[in-house]
Amino acid sequence: TNKKMKKNTSSIFVLAIAAVFSVFASCNKLSKATVSGVTLPVTPDSIVLKSRVIVIDSTKLILISTADQISQGTYVYTSGSGFPSFSAGDIIIGITGQGYLRNVTGVVNQTNEVVLSTTQARLEDVFQQANINFRTDVSNLMRTTDNGYTYTFNNTALYNDGNASATITSGSISINPNWNFNMQFQNGAMTGFSAICQNGTLTANVQMNVTSTSPDNINSVSTLNPVSGRTIIWFGQLPIVMTTNLAFVASVSGNVTGSVNRTLSYTNNDTYVLGDVYSGGTWQNQYNFAHTSTFNASASAAAGVNVACNIVPQMTVMIYGVSCPSSAIALNSFENGNVATSSSDWDYSAGLTLQQSFNVSAAVLGYSVPDNNNSWSSDTVVYKTPYKIIKVSGDGQIGTAYQYLAQPIVVQVVDNNGNAQANVPVYFAVTSGGGSLSTYTVMTNSGGYAQTNWQIGNPATSAQNVQAVVRMANGTQISGSPISFLAL
Repeated sequence: TNKKMKKNTSSIFVLAIAAVFSVFASCNKLSKATVSGVTLPVTPDSIVLKSRVIVIDSTKLILISTADQISQGTYVYTSGSGFPSFSAGDIIIGITGQGYLRNVTGVVNQTNEVVLSTTQARLEDVFQQANINFRTDVSNLMRTTDNGYTYTFNNTALYNDGNASATITSGSISINPNWNFNMQFQNGAMTGFSAICQNGTLTANVQMNVTSTSPDNINSVSTLNPVSGRTIIWFGQLPIVMTTNLAFVASVSGNVTGSVNRTLSYTNNDTYVLGDVYSGGTWQNQYNFAHTSTFNASASAAAGVNVACNIVPQMTVMIYGVSCPSSAIALNSFENGNVATSSSDWDYSAGLTLQQSFNVSAAVLGYSVPDNNNSWSSDTVVYKTPYKIIKVSGDGQIGTAYQYLAQPIVVQVVDNNGNAQANVPVYFAVTSGGGSLSTYTVMTNSGGYAQTNWQIGNPATSAQNVQAVVRMANGTQISGSPISFLAL
């Protein structure tokens, strides 16, 4: 596995979720709470809030700002029961819309309204002192019909122009990172931070079918099943508003040279450790990545294929309406092959390249984050077919001169994963003995088998031999070729 470092990105989801829980734990009356399966083990003495934090009671103060006003930081409230005594320097927290965490810079009191000028607040503006530890599974933070971060494909069409099509017939993609967090605040400043994903996983098992009736170009991008969720969690009187957005973006591009019906599939199973640690005024990163994958394909029609497919689960997290880290985990497969006619040689290979990149915005709720990019590119898995020809049966038979042997001679063609390969031309030839064959070129069946019947010459006068060969388009013979059969 190759590891690359680029600029401007960092670990998936880390600071987004960290920002959430650093605010979650800010209730100074909190001793222990469980929310969405997350346990926060803290003590009343471990958290001290600053004195000017005001939680807006949306049942008494109604936010009436327009979208333009909110984008400019202007928050206008109306109330039938009076207003708190706002002043510059207050920190306001509210649940309306996507929620907000703002620093008040100006106050204008009007009849039945108050107008607050604000800027984005930071976590130091909330905590005076805190030492918070917790562990969570990110999949708990979003409730969808797709069971968290798993997406199942079922004849999902990526491209169809009436002539050519690309369809993910079956499979699924699943992301499951687990995080451990620690945040330390002293005298109103963050003095320590860590967010580590231990044994996160990305798994995929996808089967794709490409068809065409004539030459065509394929180019399409699809957004599959976008979902979003909004959660409000209360700790005492402190609300946390989090919005998550998830979509699977699939793209397919390439071309076919004629009639095609190809099925390709791949699986991968990745485990990774990711994280960011802030200590002593500096940031450090922790990462590790282990990858396994397999790839295979089959053909039932003859033509050239050059197709690439990318499937990218993309997720963003918004805390109080502020965009936090985004993620992009790309599963990239490429297929390139050719069968000129149903009786020709083959030239085919395919590969799977998996890339993972974990992206973070330049600031999360006012915090600068490390200016780096952790990117992993897996080794390319090369798929070859036809890869090997195997002798099955019919060798060493005893026969009568100028008569067919009792049993046919049989071979099987497989790919480099050991899977049977259909529609591969096998060339049989009598190499000595003067015999003949019922068929000299045989296409393998669905089990990868090809067979022919052998009428031998006269064993008394010469050796009786037949060879079976499979060739690539450049003339090279595949592994196992030629296979020799002997009759006595």
